[in-house]
Amino acid sequence: MVWADVRGLPLRDTAERLRAACETCDDAVRVGVAGIPVVAEIAARWVEGRAESGAVTIVPAGTDRDFLAGAPIDLLDPIPSLLTLLEGTGLTTCGALAVLSREAVEVRFGARGARLWRLARADDPRRLFDRIPPLRPHASIDFLEYVITDPARLVFTANALITPICEGLAARGEHARAMTLTLPLANGSAWSRTLRPGRPTASRDIWLRLIRVRLERLSVPDAVTGIAVEVGATEPAGVRQGDLFDRGFGSASAVEAALSRLVGELGEVVVAPEVDAHPLAERRARWRTRDPIEVADNRVVEDAPAPDAPLTLQLLPEPRDVRVDLEEGQPTRLYDRGGWRVLTVVAGPDRVSGGWWEDDAYAREYYRCVTDEGVLVWIYRDATRDRWLLQGWWD
Repeated sequence: MVWADVRGLPLRDTAERLRAACETCDDAVRVGVAGIPVVAEIAARWVEGRAESGAVTIVPAGTDRDFLAGAPIDLLDPIPSLLTLLEGTGLTTCGALAVLSREAVEVRFGARGARLWRLARADDPRRLFDRIPPLRPHASIDFLEYVITDPARLVFTANALITPICEGLAARGEHARAMTLTLPLANGSAWSRTLRPGRPTASRDIWLRLIRVRLERLSVPDAVTGIAVEVGATEPAGVRQGDLFDRGFGSASAVEAALSRLVGELGEVVVAPEVDAHPLAERRARWRTRDPIEVADNRVVEDAPAPDAPLTLQLLPEPRDVRVDLEEGQPTRLYDRGGWRVLTVVAGPDRVSGGWWEDDAYAREYYRCVTDEGVLVWIYRDATRDRWLLQGWWD
């Protein structure tokens, strides 16, 4: 038995084509078409005793129970013991079983009989195929006689595509949570990015701004031969979905608008750390500008460290001058911010030097020390200036 989903297709023509395709394996192929699975199955299997016994049987909507009324009850495949009980009481057709009450059937024939009674009444709860999802709003254009390399022209074209999409969302009473921007390239590949606003919206201005930010920073290996925009997910316009990671839930749209103005007036205002392998801890990290949309798309929420998590190094923005007492060349006490701390454990020195070819050479002796309060600190001696500094601590 083969099940086929023919919703939205010409029923008779599709059924005939399916039968013709299957006849290459078996000459005795029959097709039943109905809106209820058990009715379609009986329509394909029931041949003897029917006035019409063509190769394709279509049961019109609303006539399912009437069609099953004359079908032999054994076509519902009851277990042999249940079929014997049914025949012993004179129930040989689906119609004869369907006219009984459920209570009477369940008392006499049990749960299996009640299930068979439902099928005889064309009540089949099986869902063989998922619901057909609605078509996502989308728009596209192909540049057939030319290619584009100018981002400004792409923004102009995107504006023409995004306008009917947003108008369609507004007409349907929906907001888009995400859109996909795709650019087919001359080399046969495609550049694609997912755009997400701070809040679901059908505003053309907000979506166009997100697209403009992407396209103005566009870097692709070949010329653009088209552009396509597709809505990825929607929700009713009246729904306001909370966000556990948005501390300004009620003001997200205002924050997004303010950020847009800042980017427009001040340029790059969103930054992120970039770490390299420089020997000096305070020089390893630098701030570089980031695309606000890129930051939002790649947002990572880190779990709070577990109570037994390893210690984390806390670096000072700039090393701070401290006083250190020495004994046999090793630090024994540390004075910082008005108090002396006894160093109970000292590990070091770890020597780092370099930069002699630069204006600011460095030579340092690092020590990891534990104070009498149990704090693990990181100090070093600047050999070029003969002074001690606190680099940071672990907690």
